[in-house]
This record gives sequence, structure tokens and C-alpha cells, in this order.
Amino acid sequence: MKMLTGFLIANAVIAVVITIILLNKPNTPPQIQGVLLPQARQLPEFQLLDHNNQDVSQESLKGQWHLISYGFTTCPDICPTTLSQLATVNQHLKGLGHTDLRVLFYTVDHRRDTVMQMASYVPFFDADFVGLTHIDNSDNLHLPFEQGLGIVAQLVPSTGTDVDPAANEYQVNHGVTLFLINPRGQLQAIFRPEINRSGDHTFSPDTVIRDYLAIRNYLG
Repeated sequence: MKMLTGFLIANAVIAVVITIILLNKPNTPPQIQGVLLPQARQLPEFQLLDHNNQDVSQESLKGQWHLISYGFTTCPDICPTTLSQLATVNQHLKGLGHTDLRVLFYTVDHRRDTVMQMASYVPFFDADFVGLTHIDNSDNLHLPFEQGLGIVAQLVPSTGTDVDPAANEYQVNHGVTLFLINPRGQLQAIFRPEINRSGDHTFSPDTVIRDYLAIRNYLG
């Protein structure tokens, strides 16, 4: 009799816990400044280098959340502004007790942005940030990373009478988005920038934090 009573009590407790979880979990996906993927997208195998000259692969993204920004270190405005805003995001999340989000910055100008250059640039914004680059090779092991996320970038040769053709000068054009990777190493969401009155693309730290936490809450 006592065993039956204990079994019934245990089942009742489990039912209450499940009910609380279901009631607290949102029924509909949150509205974010961007796109939440209903089915997270698996990333293909890739090979990169971080700013400590360590290999980074698809497997490296598993185990915690990642927020990926991209650009180049000599970018005059958008890239440093975005990284500064993400540093604010990182600090505020830590203050809220969320320490399992890692920010990555991927360069689309790897010839200039060597491991050494990334090491001197990326940690300046936040010591926890990780810079990603790669080296030239015939297998192009970085391309699956770019294609899997949908990174948009283009190197445009500089033109003009004062340009030295032998100097291989070029300009870098790239998109402005953030990619949220879940702990399974899958693309979970894409954050779009807001456009301010000056026409600049910018990420509000409050908006990024709100959307990130909303996604975490929705996914449980």
C-alpha cells in the first residue's frame, strides 16, 4: 500500500512539473529582428583557423551557443561598430548569468587578416571574442562555412589612375547579419540589423539580447 501511495505521489509530482514547463514555454515562435529557423540548419564540414592558430571545425561549434559576425579588420565603420555592440551584449548577458554564448568574428579578407592580425584586432573588443580566418589551399575548406551560413562578400579590385596594378589593391563589400548557432552546431537564427535615421546598419544590444533570450526560452 505504501509503495502504491509513493508511486502515485511521484507520478503526481512529475505531472505538475511537466504542466509547469508546458505552461511557461511559449506556444508560438517569438518575433525577432531577423529570422528564426523552424528547423535548425545543419552546417557542412569546414576547416578554419582561430586567432590562436587553432583549427576550428563544425564539431568545434557544438556544446554551447555561438553568435557569428563577419567582415574584415580594416573596415572603417560597420565591423568595429558591430563588435562594440556585441561586446555590450556579452557583458550584459554575463550580468544576467548567461555565460554560454560565444561571439565569433569571421573575416572575409583572409589575405590581409592573418592569424596574427586577427589576434591583435578581435580581443580588443572583448577578451572572450574569437577571430576566425583561413589560409589559401586547393580544397577551399572555408567555403562550406560561408555557404552554409549564407555569408555575402565580394572583393572588388580598385580602379583609378593612381592605383598600382602590381599592388593587388581591392575593396571589400559584405553583408551585415549575425548568425546564431545552437549547441548542436546548427544555424538556428539570423539577426538582421536595424537602419537608423542616418541610414546606417546597426545592431541594438537591447534588441539582440531580447531576441536571443526569447529564442532560448522558446526552445526550452
